[in-house]
Amino acid sequence: MRIAVSSSTFRRPLAAGDLTQLEWLERCASELDADGVLADVIDFPRTDSEYTAQLRKVAVDLGLVPFGLDAAGLFEPGAAEARERTLALATGFGALVVRSGLPAPGDVPPASFVETVATAKMLGRAAKAANVTLVVPAAAGTLGDDLDAVKRLLKDADSAWVRPCPRATDDDVDPGPRHHYPALSVTPDDDPALVLPRAERPWLILDAPAGDRPWETAAAAIAALRNASAERRLGRSASAEWTRPQRPSGT
Repeated sequence: MRIAVSSSTFRRPLAAGDLTQLEWLERCASELDADGVLADVIDFPRTDSEYTAQLRKVAVDLGLVPFGLDAAGLFEPGAAEARERTLALATGFGALVVRSGLPAPGDVPPASFVETVATAKMLGRAAKAANVTLVVPAAAGTLGDDLDAVKRLLKDADSAWVRPCPRATDDDVDPGPRHHYPALSVTPDDDPALVLPRAERPWLILDAPAGDRPWETAAAAIAALRNASAERRLGRSASAEWTRPQRPSGT
């Protein structure tokens, strides 16, 4: 199980200047024992190549995977410049994924759907060139208001570089390997017993509410997942030991 912590959880201290991005990375490693991070583009004080390279190096030195970026609006009409900037930032940061939701249906939903499919095809080509995967969560009020809607649109886009990003607790998330989701999102309210069978291959992106105690909230959620994972492994080990053939005595 690999957990990437989203910076959206820490939006208040980051926006207020009470927490820098570099401090956020250090505390994600030292206090949360995270495996990686997902940084929102709006939390970058600078996006030049020198700063981005420094951020990447600090993450790697701390043992964190710079797993990805959050970037709203990449599928919106007229967002060509934002898409170009975000993919360049992802390359500099060493991100494996960029997470962005679909746009609203607009006044003519079928036309918006067709336009968004075309955008997704173009984004897929750009993502392939940047060697980063776009992951798309479901969100109310968008063309992807549930996982099935996201899948339908991305099926028409037909790009291996633009993939759904389901909730780990979605009913139709297959715990097996056939869907190959790069990441699943998880919240502190999710039941670890339900999450873990689906979390062996994909990364988990922890999205905790941006409340008054973000470190405590994130730490408790990660601890619950780690403890449940340890118990699951112990249960498997005990089961394997119980079913292991025993050598007959005296041989």
